[in-house]
Amino acid sequence: MGRISTGGRIFGLDLMRAVGGIAVVLAHSGHLVGQHWPRFPAIPPIDWVNLFFLLSGFLIGGILLDATSAKGTPAFRCADFLQRRWLRSLPNYYVFLAFNVWLVHADLAPGMLSHAALGYAVFMQNMHVPLELFFWESWSLAVEEWFYLLFPLIVFGAMAMLAYSGQRAFLLACILFITLPIAARFAVAHHVHDAVTWAIWVKKLVMTRLDAPGMGMLAALIARRWPSAWRSVRWPTFILGTGLLLTVGTMRYDDAPRFAIYGLESAAAFSVALLLPLLSTWRSAGMLNDAMRHLSLITYALYLVHMPAIFLFGKYVPHPVPWVCAMRYVIFWAAILGVSALVFRLWERPFMRLRDPAGKWLERHWP
Repeated sequence: MGRISTGGRIFGLDLMRAVGGIAVVLAHSGHLVGQHWPRFPAIPPIDWVNLFFLLSGFLIGGILLDATSAKGTPAFRCADFLQRRWLRSLPNYYVFLAFNVWLVHADLAPGMLSHAALGYAVFMQNMHVPLELFFWESWSLAVEEWFYLLFPLIVFGAMAMLAYSGQRAFLLACILFITLPIAARFAVAHHVHDAVTWAIWVKKLVMTRLDAPGMGMLAALIARRWPSAWRSVRWPTFILGTGLLLTVGTMRYDDAPRFAIYGLESAAAFSVALLLPLLSTWRSAGMLNDAMRHLSLITYALYLVHMPAIFLFGKYVPHPVPWVCAMRYVIFWAAILGVSALVFRLWERPFMRLRDPAGKWLERHWP
């Protein structure tokens, strides 16, 4: 059999991203209709952001494995990899960072501004100490950005300075990313006293959550090295992963405090990783392909759009009459999906189209 594709358009991976995005927005907006449906949304209380972390690791892993065998020096390949990641992620982040600053300044959203807010510009809001001033959903974006930066630096650094092969350097980075966050949890454990401090110091800290994308990268390496075995275990691992996700993935600090501090996030990430063999080989679903692809493409924008929309317009959704409340909630969803699509088309995608020209410019001018 041919090698497993860890990139391109694969229905299962598009589904994974879309489900994660929709679940996050449902969890954050369910209170808008809580007057009539207090148990809405009826979805498992899973840390759905883990789906993004694992998927990013898996997709970026495939790209980075290709980059390790591409032409050019390790330094050039690292620079080209980073410019492609940053042109994909940074334009959206910075425009919504500015928008969130304005919302707080105009007293349209909760939060506070100080000189410490400058840390948000370089993703230091939750690197090793928590800085929760505003734009709270950005904690997960900081995890991904530090992953995008540190992982290729380790890979290409090992290739350049230790003369490692591409896959050997890649495996080294995977091991470091999976083990060091566990050590980091031991380092911050003394800050954790309850569910609130656990969420701040363990659940939302970059240095304690990098194992999730690291597991995605390791999954990409396994899929690339052993494609037949990857396919053959897809159903057993999916069943096991689903069971673990619905048990370990729904645990909270009060259920097992010590396990929550040291092992819960790794176990939850591992349960998501077990879903990848099936989802990465589910290439098509017929008529659903295009719809899922479009929804997947706007998920990043949706993640950034939904919280400002809740602050600005969420107060208009509740209504004493149930059907009116439901109708307004549907309109709210239609609006944030529409705005997200516009952000993708008019802002995000034009920057993505610069990646190939930027890569060619680097190739011409790299020493």
